[in-house]
Amino acid sequence: MAQTYPLPSIYPTSDDFIVTVNGQSVPVTAFAPEPGGGVEYHYAHFSFSGTVTVEVTTLEQIDFYTVSPLALEIPSQVSGNRLSFTLDRSRYLIVKIDDLKELVIAADPEELDAPAAYGPGIFNVAAFGADRTGGSLATEAVQAAIDAAHAAGGGVVYVPVGVFMIGSIVLRSRVQLYLAGGSVLRATGNPADYAKKFHHDSLGMDGTWLISTEPGSSDITISGRGTIDGQGARMRKDGNYLNHLLVPVGTRGLTVDGVIGRDSGSWAFLPSRCSDVRITNYKGFQTQRQFENDVLDINECQDVTVRHTIAICEDDPYSTKAWAEDANIALSWPHPRQPVERVLFEDVVAWTHCAAFKIGNGHYSYQRDVTYRNGYVYNATRAIAVDPAYGSEPCTDIVYEDIDIESLDHNRGNQNWLLIHTRERGLGIGPVSGVLVNRVNVRAQGGMAPLVAADNVDGGIDGVVLRDVVIEGKPLRTFGQLGITLGPYVEEPTVVYTSQRDVAR
Repeated sequence: MAQTYPLPSIYPTSDDFIVTVNGQSVPVTAFAPEPGGGVEYHYAHFSFSGTVTVEVTTLEQIDFYTVSPLALEIPSQVSGNRLSFTLDRSRYLIVKIDDLKELVIAADPEELDAPAAYGPGIFNVAAFGADRTGGSLATEAVQAAIDAAHAAGGGVVYVPVGVFMIGSIVLRSRVQLYLAGGSVLRATGNPADYAKKFHHDSLGMDGTWLISTEPGSSDITISGRGTIDGQGARMRKDGNYLNHLLVPVGTRGLTVDGVIGRDSGSWAFLPSRCSDVRITNYKGFQTQRQFENDVLDINECQDVTVRHTIAICEDDPYSTKAWAEDANIALSWPHPRQPVERVLFEDVVAWTHCAAFKIGNGHYSYQRDVTYRNGYVYNATRAIAVDPAYGSEPCTDIVYEDIDIESLDHNRGNQNWLLIHTRERGLGIGPVSGVLVNRVNVRAQGGMAPLVAADNVDGGIDGVVLRDVVIEGKPLRTFGQLGITLGPYVEEPTVVYTSQRDVAR
């Protein structure tokens, strides 16, 4: 069984693709957020259970195609101008056909616990006067629904199908913000509608938060199949102003499931100084033409699970960070700073011009016990990156396992599949110890050899293990195969290869 969602009126329909699931039409969005920038890629979104057949039809005969992640080995067939494949579980795929822009298939799991639009404990924003046409600001109505749910001891704030233009809103304890499929909470694109919450030093721009949580809050959920849209590319280009889409700050017990986050002008989704965080089935769609637009940055959080997500952006899709209290990006976060600890990224797809799976930047607190597992790199400059610039606290117990790297075609510096580099930029340097790189399939290793380097003794690197790594079809059996010349302050990594290795899937 499949469920499709209406295409919001604000988004253009793809001219290149027709998608069906079990014969049912699926709207295809042409992702073109930058004014005058044209289409960057396309996406089709639906939910399903059981087994379904997906068909992709183009205008001309299909001569070449790939269905990524390649490691999933999705069986597919082509007949003329039609590509078809079968899915028996939720997948986030990137389909490349001939010289067309990529098509993302965002096939979500069936919603099993979607709330009713009205009823006891339901606070429908339409009942609070929110304009679903996008013709006027709905900020006050949405915030009133949130406040009413909180005052009632908890409840569901229901966002129905429609486009709701909002300024900044704040979620409070025991509130579930539910976005129905086809609904959009959208930023206005006008800096005058927002209060300054941060300054991004590297871009020289001020910025705001679109949706945040109340510091000290607990038990907050954002769920559904709707969209949170920052109109960030437009506001950044035309207004010289930035925004973050989702900024949970100082919250204990946060769940984010199923929604699409798109077009943030800066870092999109950044849980900051939170604990007990669960992020699942999240789709992050960003432009690939503007710097500093990470999809998901885990900032000084503990006990975090990120599972089954896709992240597309110019900058880093996934990272962990720890900043100083007086860092301009963090001035509005609650104090004091906290460590990054017990963080798991699992079943995650990355497409970027920068580093796919990253530790850093920002090491003003220690980072420990961070794992990337079952990760798929469609394209990047760097795939695995431990890059603790800024700050002098240690980084320990880092695991990358079951990682599949398809392409490293972009080049934003250090174009390689592996980078472990402690850098001194005048703001401290800290050591890295205990990095396990396990069961990694490097289909393309980029234009440079891996880099394992420390700028000085305070940034010493030790305890790196490369286990069961395959590079362009060849098992990595010795350190010498990497072509690395180690400098001082770096212990030679241990290389282990077993004949029973199972290539990452």
